[in-house]
Amino acid sequence: MIARMKKKILAAVVLVGAALAASRVARSQSPDDPLDPIRVAGDTHRLAFENTFVRVLDVHLPPGKVEPRHRHPHGMSVYFTDWDAKVTADGAAPEVHHRKAGTFAWNEAIVHRVENAGPTEGHILRIELKY
Repeated sequence: MIARMKKKILAAVVLVGAALAASRVARSQSPDDPLDPIRVAGDTHRLAFENTFVRVLDVHLPPGKVEPRHRHPHGMSVYFTDWDAKVTADGAAPEVHHRKAGTFAWNEAIVHRVENAGPTEGHILRIELKY
């Protein structure tokens, strides 16, 4: 009986800890964040939709454009055009990724700079999860 009670208390503590961690993540995605892409790359990132659970960014990156360092939480990217992204994540070497129209990708949270290294505009719908 005592062992079962201890397990329930432990489970409650874990759930409270997870809820607190999730609330910290949601707060870190605030527009007050100095690395928020709308704030630092407002010429390429436009808010398309936002609610309690997600923030959706409509991103247009012209050829040769280099975005300043900015942050994204985890989420998904949907690619509407074929283009070449040169991505430099904090602490990593630059990598060039070919993005193909009609594809999508899961993205872990990242702080990075992005350059359009190809001849065509990059058009991306970035779906940022808040939890």
